[in-house]
Amino acid sequence: MNNRLLLYVHFNKDNKLSAHVIYQLQHLRELFGEIFFISNSQLAEKDLTGLSNQHLIDGFMQRENKGYDFVAWSDAMKHYGFDKLANYDSVTVMNDTCFGPVYDFSAPFERFDSDATVDFWGITNNRSHKVKPWADEPEIKLPDHIQSYFVSYKQKVVASDSFVKFWDTVEVLDDVVKVIIQYETAMTKYFEDAGFHSAVLFDTRKEDWSGMLVHDFSVFNLPALLQRHIPFLKIKAFSYGADNIYTPLVIERLQQESDYPISYIVEHMTDVDYPDREYMLSEKTIQFTPDLTASSNLKIAIHLHAFYIDLIPEYLNYFDNFVKNYDLYITTDSEEKKLQIQTDYPLPQVKDIEITGNKGRDVLPWMQVTPKMKNYDLIGHFHTKKSKDNDWIVGESWRRDIEYALLKPAQQIFQEFEKNPQLGLMIADVPSFFDHFYGPTYITERDIWHYMYEMWQKIDFKNPKELKQKDSYVMSYGTMIWYRPEALQNLLEINIAEAVPEEPIPYNSILHAFERLIVYAAWVNGYDFRISQIQTNNGFIANYSANRLLRTVETDLTQTKLRDLVKMMFKKIKVILVYRLMPWKR
Repeated sequence: MNNRLLLYVHFNKDNKLSAHVIYQLQHLRELFGEIFFISNSQLAEKDLTGLSNQHLIDGFMQRENKGYDFVAWSDAMKHYGFDKLANYDSVTVMNDTCFGPVYDFSAPFERFDSDATVDFWGITNNRSHKVKPWADEPEIKLPDHIQSYFVSYKQKVVASDSFVKFWDTVEVLDDVVKVIIQYETAMTKYFEDAGFHSAVLFDTRKEDWSGMLVHDFSVFNLPALLQRHIPFLKIKAFSYGADNIYTPLVIERLQQESDYPISYIVEHMTDVDYPDREYMLSEKTIQFTPDLTASSNLKIAIHLHAFYIDLIPEYLNYFDNFVKNYDLYITTDSEEKKLQIQTDYPLPQVKDIEITGNKGRDVLPWMQVTPKMKNYDLIGHFHTKKSKDNDWIVGESWRRDIEYALLKPAQQIFQEFEKNPQLGLMIADVPSFFDHFYGPTYITERDIWHYMYEMWQKIDFKNPKELKQKDSYVMSYGTMIWYRPEALQNLLEINIAEAVPEEPIPYNSILHAFERLIVYAAWVNGYDFRISQIQTNNGFIANYSANRLLRTVETDLTQTKLRDLVKMMFKKIKVILVYRLMPWKR
């Protein structure tokens, strides 16, 4: 076994142990004879025991999140004692702020470890630049520096007085900017001034950074890292690049040439960022193959809003053949329809038939019947959709697509819920009608935003999060879904009845806003979603659809082009200011 020591700092604001951290430790285990795990979060005993039992760590320390990573590393070094540290071939400090290794790390590690001209080394660096973190103080020039998420010191450095002096005198600073200035960006120069030589896998200091917002390649240029097979990718690169057009391409490249589980990136970024980024959606989409032999032990309820009662037999056929064991709660709009349903369907699975009136389409009835279904494991919400304003095939194709996506593979969907406790919603893919004729555009979505925002303020979230205005939302088209009751309980409890217009409903009503909130409310409640794929169309069809959209809204686009360009410019300026004036955001 080698004689290398890794001091690994972990932090999670929700006191979780993410899958990407476990994966990282599994692969680092091959390179380090000893791993000491320092958590600035209060992890559950089972998590720490699990790491020990898997032989991923050789010791651990739980501490308060004071002084950030540098004090944590310093505390670990004092725990060992500097005399003992000097006996290791190398001492490496690392934190969990990156995904990886996404490429082989053993070869570059061994190359640097055996290079006698290198005394300490890291993964990436950043060039000297000026910042003005405090308005009442002058600019500060930060030196060239190795970025501190991974730095390995060889024995020559560790045994020196300079090493002891630097790490023994690290102070607890509450201001993260001071930590960055006093320790992270000063560390490289300090040891180089002491006569030691440094190196990095990717020296970015002379790289052309035109087209980037900021010259920090680790955060603002994921493609450059992939091009050079850099093994670790900063988590903040996915935050800052969340809506960048290259980020989905980065994910595709990793799928093509890396064994790294993309689900670890998507799961963690769903927690720390937002749940519906474009680069996440392929990972959250499942193509099910219906299996009639499968069965589930979940207690299932179904709410069916039956405005068009002639469609009830169609739904019952799907429910009986694919859902199998369920309790059915039916709502309808009139006494006459209720009596007809009672007469035609005297079935044991029908637990309640309720008259809810002809207002609010399927949403207000859903809210009204929700308290009766709260004790089920899983609930399906469906309604008898037709399109009276279009050819019958529009409503027919839309409804059938959702039935094929959510009802035919019902047992496989239930299995997904059983194996993933964080799964709160299963929605259908976008109905294929919208592959041929464009769906909601940013022009129409902005007219719905004010309703979304007003409703968001009414929801009683335990841990509220910001709802972002977007050009496009991931949503359950037609509001038909499978869900855990606790994922949507507080959304379904709000009162929107007075704001619901009478028929005919305009395209930008509060009901359309409700449809768009479902995924995000579940996310704030601690649940993720999955998409059941309907079908896959080729890129030529998407191209036809895109051009149809451009032709249709051409006039509006010319009117809004200047405004959107200005908006984009200010967005870029904001990112630059955040980075330059608030470096702790890195």
